[in-house]
Amino acid sequence: MGRSEVRCFDKLSMNGIRVCVAALVVISTPALADDVTASPPIDVSVTVYRAPSRNGGNLNLRQLGGFAVVTETRRVVLPAGESRLRFEGVVDGIIPESAIVAGLPGGVVEKNRDAALLSPSALLRAAVGSTLQLKRTDPVTGKVRAIPAQIESASDAGVMFRTAEGIEALRCSGLPETFRFERAANGLSATPTLSTVTRARRATAATVTLTYIAEAFDWAANYTATINPDGKTLHLGGWITLANGNSVSLNNASTQIVAGGLNREYFERFVNNQPHVVAKCFPMQRTSDIPRKPERPYTLASPYLPGPPAGYEKYGDEIMVTAQRREAMLMDVPVAVSVMSAASPPPPPPPEQLGDLKLYRVPQRTTIAANQMKQTRLIEQADVPFERLYAVSLDAQSWSSAPRVHQATILLRTHNDKAHQLGLPLPAGAIIVEQDQLGRTMMVGQPTLNDTAEGEKVELLLGSAPDVTVTRTVLQTAAGIQVQRVELANATDQPADFELTLRTWNTQKVTNADLPMTMRDGDPLFRLTLPANDTLTLNYTVSN
Repeated sequence: MGRSEVRCFDKLSMNGIRVCVAALVVISTPALADDVTASPPIDVSVTVYRAPSRNGGNLNLRQLGGFAVVTETRRVVLPAGESRLRFEGVVDGIIPESAIVAGLPGGVVEKNRDAALLSPSALLRAAVGSTLQLKRTDPVTGKVRAIPAQIESASDAGVMFRTAEGIEALRCSGLPETFRFERAANGLSATPTLSTVTRARRATAATVTLTYIAEAFDWAANYTATINPDGKTLHLGGWITLANGNSVSLNNASTQIVAGGLNREYFERFVNNQPHVVAKCFPMQRTSDIPRKPERPYTLASPYLPGPPAGYEKYGDEIMVTAQRREAMLMDVPVAVSVMSAASPPPPPPPEQLGDLKLYRVPQRTTIAANQMKQTRLIEQADVPFERLYAVSLDAQSWSSAPRVHQATILLRTHNDKAHQLGLPLPAGAIIVEQDQLGRTMMVGQPTLNDTAEGEKVELLLGSAPDVTVTRTVLQTAAGIQVQRVELANATDQPADFELTLRTWNTQKVTNADLPMTMRDGDPLFRLTLPANDTLTLNYTVSN
């Protein structure tokens, strides 16, 4: 392609008269070749980041605040010159300005997120002025026939079309009507598409990588802790729940997750609010105007008769679902949770340091399906030793002179190190603690685990213990000094390991305790074993 110009060349004739000779000159200019579509991804890698404001907790598929970094490897065949390269099937939550294309011989000139997705509304808008096939029921014979029709307008107020009989509104006859499109609409894509303009000196084939950030992803960790019959060890299993709120699946992807609080600034997104086209019209006819089909008697429709539910419309042998009915059906469908095989997975590789964050690599490739949550195994640790403790934490100084009773909290304590069969960073998540009770597995608690680094203490709070209590009484208060008595009671038939922590503030000190006392994190700690069905008494002094 090129542009043409008419240029005038002077020439001196034999008689001395100058004449102008016009010539057509073709000037070569770069031309934009036809669109080139990259191959589907031959390899996919996805790294999912947790929502910055969420530390564990449940996921809502419709409100996912995390994001993902997606890397796709594709093959392209480029012609010589400038062309538009289309990457079809990118995640619809893509942030176009984050996209990076590597491997193109001529680099990237520009990039665009093609937002005109193929949909009933977009198809009708694109077909305005075109002649299509209108599939409608003949009011005389009751048979379905196709007639040529031209779309005059399409908006949220309805669809107007022109036939040989004049201009009409779609679905105003009270009988089924729909359009049939004979060709694909220009500029519409069935899947989300990212396009780039690139240049190549000569025709070439290349393998390129497309990397971009996409929203509407998230992940959460879930654990099960099964207490073994010995009552001293447990089996810890960890699952990662991957959530994809987009309409595009990431198949057989190499998957990573990032744990930690990542600071992500808010930025204003461009929202392409395309108008919706609604094919609706209030029927102006009476039921007596609708002709009876000659092959069977006319009957009134009843919502209680068997047949397609409301929202379905039948055209001959075809059953079409209206958009309103389909939306209601999708809202009623439960979210699918795909769980991988219960067989022991390969041991996960150790987490990697990503700045101040932790990156976990899921051991096996997995498919993060569209609009679904999926669980994949993270860890499987057997025979993790733990302590079962009863704990109470009180302010060292009492603000009430009347005796007060406090119930102990049951907790399981272990350490995240190799000596306790762990020694790997544990992402925050919910834990279900179970144990066998007369041959049946029973849940005994559902605590929450915070992000726990290697070497840190792990405490799982199971709930209160009404049979293990602490009763505190103030015996004397004078000049900033309190003398207190604490009665520790164990009403169970087993000895109980017990910890009492006294929280001190500013210059407060605990002295004159008549039971052994240690310090932990700057606060006095009493570690005791309470005899079964017995009590112990502790006296101490608090001074400011």
